[in-house]
Amino acid sequence: MAWLIGQRAKLRGQLDRYRVQEAALPEKIRILENELASLDAVIPLHKVKVDASAIIGKRPHRPRSAPHGELKRSLVRSLKAAKGQPVTTIELVLQFVRQNNIDLTKVKQADIMDSARKCLSPMADRGVVLRCHPVETTQHGSWAWVEEDSGS
Repeated sequence: MAWLIGQRAKLRGQLDRYRVQEAALPEKIRILENELASLDAVIPLHKVKVDASAIIGKRPHRPRSAPHGELKRSLVRSLKAAKGQPVTTIELVLQFVRQNNIDLTKVKQADIMDSARKCLSPMADRGVVLRCHPVETTQHGSWAWVEEDSGS
């Protein structure tokens, strides 16, 4: 039953979003309404009684822009290639976008920027990457790879 409720919530959330764009997306709405109606027909058959109309919609997860870990690998490659010179977050993200042939009409660049910052900040905290901007900045930051000492 939990799966049915979760599934209905996902479909309902997707349907709610499409209703806002109804003029441009009538075909997708028709398909989702049919799937939602199918779930609504099955839910009353379950021994646990739930009012399907009371299940609120939830937003489904966005698909990944690249395979798991690829953003971090790209950031590390780009920073190492800069040989200790600072590179801005936007430059790192644009390199990642080019390397992975990401269509920016399907993925928000701001989402990738946030993911890059969330990846770089812990690396800076561990001392692997140098943060070349104040932590509390609201501007685009810059980062540098911390060069390892070649010997003592």
